[in-house]
Amino acid sequence: MRRSTRLSLALVLTAAAALAFGCGQQGRLTSPNDHASALSARPAFDPSSVRVVAAMASQDRATPALLALSGVVGTGTSIDAAGDPVIVVYTERARVANLPEAIDGVPTTVVVSGTVVPYARPGGGPLQMGTSTGNDLECAAGTLGCVVVKGGVDYFLSNNHVFARENAASLGERIDAPGRYDAHPICNQTPQCANLSQFQAVSFSSNNTVDCAIARPISGLNYSAAEAGGYTPASTTVAAAVGLAVKKTGRTSGLTHGTIEAINVTIRVQYTDGIATFVNQIQTPGNFIRSGDSGSLMVTETGNNPVGLCFAGGSGASFANPIGPVLQALGVAIK
Repeated sequence: MRRSTRLSLALVLTAAAALAFGCGQQGRLTSPNDHASALSARPAFDPSSVRVVAAMASQDRATPALLALSGVVGTGTSIDAAGDPVIVVYTERARVANLPEAIDGVPTTVVVSGTVVPYARPGGGPLQMGTSTGNDLECAAGTLGCVVVKGGVDYFLSNNHVFARENAASLGERIDAPGRYDAHPICNQTPQCANLSQFQAVSFSSNNTVDCAIARPISGLNYSAAEAGGYTPASTTVAAAVGLAVKKTGRTSGLTHGTIEAINVTIRVQYTDGIATFVNQIQTPGNFIRSGDSGSLMVTETGNNPVGLCFAGGSGASFANPIGPVLQALGVAIK
């Protein structure tokens, strides 16, 4: 998410609809903390195992009908306290009606994620990653994720909605560090760090996997690939898995630690200009990122291997794009 003087963005609430899964009413209501506690003693599961693949297939088939229910904002696949697959249903509030207790025999668990919005604060010495940035044409602030390389040239990685003003930007636009939301007084001019080079457009009519953009550092800029949290991301990426211990450094909440709670997540996010659906996302606890941490790079707790690009969240859950599709969409590699 980025911080902005514009109105807060909210997750879409879809119209109520009947859901014919045959059994149950509410699913099993859990809090994100309960779910995290259950995962903390579990090893990361294998997303290629037969049972997990079957659970994700069931989740994907059920997702359209679930998203038609008022208050349901997404789905995912995780594990329960016994290490067995479960289908996660993300809701905007507690006690959403007509949720199934199981789908194709796979139990469901409800996570009250709350309102989920795109999450988009400053420097001295070399510019470090995990710190404030933003497009000069708006009073906002997100996070510099990391340094990536393309054709032997360095770029800064962040989100589309941090660098590219939710599809509205033109290539070459000025990128600042810190973002102008963090100026004193607020919205005053801040120093330039880069120019917008490329972004993946967010679609409001079809599914998305990434919210990402890169900007080329200006000539003579003193910057470092190190994160302000005290580590440097590795160049080798790791696929997300439930139970995997991760961390990130962001503009607002700094260095935070957590575990991945669900994968294969489908989530609806309302941007300023419309509703965007994201698929194959990663879910972490709600306190993993805060408003202004958009663009921060999620890495493994041990090894600092990139896992995801943080971009949205709510009071009960945070979400990230898988890093592989991000790098592929932009044609870049972690430096």
